[in-house]
Amino acid sequence: MRDPGSLVAFDEARVLLVESNPADAKMLERLLSKTRGAMGLRDGTFTATSVGRLAEAIDLLGRERFDAVLLDLQLPDSRGLGTLAAVRAAAPGVPVAVLAGVDDDGIALAAIQRGAQDYVAKDRLDGRLLTRTIRHAIERQRAESELLRHTREVEAARARIEQQAAELKARAEQLDRINRELDDFTYIASHDLKEPLRGIAAYCGILLEDYHEKLDADGQHRLHTLVDLCNRLETLITDLLTYCRVGGAQPAEIGIDLHGVVADVLETLDPAIESRNAKVTVVDRLPKVTGDATLIGMAISNLIANGLKFNDDPVPMVQIGCLVGDRPVIYVRDNGIGVPKQHQESIFTIFRRLHGRKRFDGTGAGLTIVRKIIESHGGRIWLESEPGLGTTFYFTLGCNQAKSGDVLPVRQPHWIGVHSTVDSRPVP
Repeated sequence: MRDPGSLVAFDEARVLLVESNPADAKMLERLLSKTRGAMGLRDGTFTATSVGRLAEAIDLLGRERFDAVLLDLQLPDSRGLGTLAAVRAAAPGVPVAVLAGVDDDGIALAAIQRGAQDYVAKDRLDGRLLTRTIRHAIERQRAESELLRHTREVEAARARIEQQAAELKARAEQLDRINRELDDFTYIASHDLKEPLRGIAAYCGILLEDYHEKLDADGQHRLHTLVDLCNRLETLITDLLTYCRVGGAQPAEIGIDLHGVVADVLETLDPAIESRNAKVTVVDRLPKVTGDATLIGMAISNLIANGLKFNDDPVPMVQIGCLVGDRPVIYVRDNGIGVPKQHQESIFTIFRRLHGRKRFDGTGAGLTIVRKIIESHGGRIWLESEPGLGTTFYFTLGCNQAKSGDVLPVRQPHWIGVHSTVDSRPVP
């Protein structure tokens, strides 16, 4: 059994022997003919073709296939390293082993530096050494060719990746530019729409005030309806402007105290909380996060306001807290009307409403703005809800992204009875 570390065997290797001395050529042919079964060749053999001039060698290399060349650098029509250069140029993929004469070690080493695979001294030559030299030359050439092929493949793959990366970067820049232009257009258009809209509402007010006695009940009702529509449209435009502003530059990454941000939000919402006879609590101390305090405060304010608005309970309750784990997850929970499962994604669509305006006012842009704020901070938002049992919104910020499948403990809100089975929340 052949040693796995020995050279790969082959059936037959064709060797071109370029030697001008007839005696040396015959000796080399004889040594090669005795290599059958030697050096792990199994039943393989070397077949030698002998020529004495460089021109003959180049002619044969152009017409026939050879696995290796044994080359004497001192030929009648060429001498020195130029002989090697000519052979390599004629057959760049064929390994060359240099035949060195007495005291030619220096030029032989120079030949290896110029691309020869090996050299063998004629005065120390035997069949085993010659066999090993040729086989090593062939195997090294094959390894170099394979390495070169892989290198070229890697370079080609890298070039393709770099090209694709450049194309993706160009497309991303183009998309960013289009988005900015679209946001700018929306902002300008919305801003310009406000002026004539306010004019319409003002004229309706003048008509109601100056011509009140001349209008019948139906006329007055129509004017009041027109004023309401103007106010509703102005609110829509305001929400659209807010959405465009959120879509601007990346928010500043500054360390902020989320507990202080929520305290400011609650102070701002205090009149609305008091008018609804609501209770809003913060569970423990909220963590410090990285982001834009104004935008994060806007998101939390929208979530709290939603909990108060979409709520039929005599005492609306909202709870803000943090699920402490490897990645903090902020939650805002309410005891409101809840969101059916089939609508839990669509509520983040801008201007999408699930209820009529007579029951709940608003434009349907709030949660869209919230999602945009959270995603602009590198986070995500999701919810859990059941009709009649309230809603809990969860969100992460930046590197605090929750992993899929994480299960985090949730403290039960104070309005859930002791028999509730809600004791944990999986992060989707």
